Amino acid sequence: MRVTTNLDAEIGRRLRQARLAENLTQDGLAQKLGISFQQVQKYENGSNRVSTSRLWNISNALNVPVTYFFQDLDQTNTSPGARFDRENTLPDQTLRVARKLNALPDGAVKDQIFALVSSLTQEHDKRDGA
Repeated sequence: MRVTTNLDAEIGRRLRQARLAENLTQDGLAQKLGISFQQVQKYENGSNRVSTSRLWNISNALNVPVTYFFQDLDQTNTSPGARFDRENTLPDQTLRVARKLNALPDGAVKDQIFALVSSLTQEHDKRDGA
């Protein structure tokens, strides 16, 4: 019997974030990959391991480099029973907004949106006493 690890769960979490950033449903990604949405679901929740060839296909379908799934992993956190630090995990909505902002051409509009977000964040921090 194969046992999945925390690394499998982390790769699944990153898969889900990349899928949402591309505004794809599990079914939409499954169709691109020629697999069932249930299989995508199992990859995302870490109950099934993703083979290297499938991970290659997933990275191409989601327009991310295959290294995206392994960036900043601490080797000590890949053993069974280890826990990943999720403190710096971005919410799904933040990823979608960042992807859309990144798609805008560089220039005044992009700069103004960034300035607006920065201003709102600073105002929020002032109110919260941060």
